[in-house]
Amino acid sequence: MTRKTVYVEHEMLLLLNTGSEFAFTQIFNHYRGRIYAVALKFLKSPAPAEEIVQDVFLKIWLKRYELHMVENFEAYLFTMARNFIFDRLKKMAYETAAQSELRGEETAINDTEYLVRQRQCLQLEQEAIQLLPPQQKLVYHFSKTEGLSHETIAQKMQLSRLTVKTHMAKALQSIRKYLNRHLHQFLMFAIGAFTVIFPLL
Repeated sequence: MTRKTVYVEHEMLLLLNTGSEFAFTQIFNHYRGRIYAVALKFLKSPAPAEEIVQDVFLKIWLKRYELHMVENFEAYLFTMARNFIFDRLKKMAYETAAQSELRGEETAINDTEYLVRQRQCLQLEQEAIQLLPPQQKLVYHFSKTEGLSHETIAQKMQLSRLTVKTHMAKALQSIRKYLNRHLHQFLMFAIGAFTVIFPLL
C-alpha cells in the first residue's frame, strides 16, 4: 500500500484477518455504494437497502478471520448480498399478503416490477418445496405453514426429534440451493449493470 492507501484487495483481506478495523473500513468504503445501489433497485426503499448493506458488512466482520482464503471476494460479497436481498423480498411479500388479508382488501401497489419480483420469489420457493422428498416436504409444511414445533411434528409423524430436525435442515438447504441457482443469473445481471454506474474506485 502506498501513502495514499491504494485499495489492494488481497492486502486488505490479509489485514482484515488480523482484525484490522482500518482494512474493514477500506473494504466497506470500496463496496458499500454498489451493494446499496443493487439493494435499492430491488427493495425500492433507502431504509431496507441500507439495512442490507449493514447486514452484509456485519457478516463480513464476523467472518473476518476466514476471508483471506476466499478466491473471489467480490463474487463472495455479492452472493451474500443477493441472499440477504432475497430474504428481505420474501419477507416483504409475506407481510404485504398478510396486511391485505387482515384489511380484507388488496394492497394497492403501483410498482408492477416490484410485484413481479415478489411473486417470482414466492413462486420459486413453492417450486423448490414441491421438489423436496415426501418426508422433508411434510416436515417443512408442518413447521412453516402450520407453525408446529419439532417435538410436535415428531409425535405427529412418529419420528424422533433429531430425525425431524435433520429433515428440516436438509429441506431448508435444498430450497436455498434451488433459489440461489434460479435467482443467480437474474440478480447478477442487475449487479453487472450497476457496476457500470458505480465502478470500482
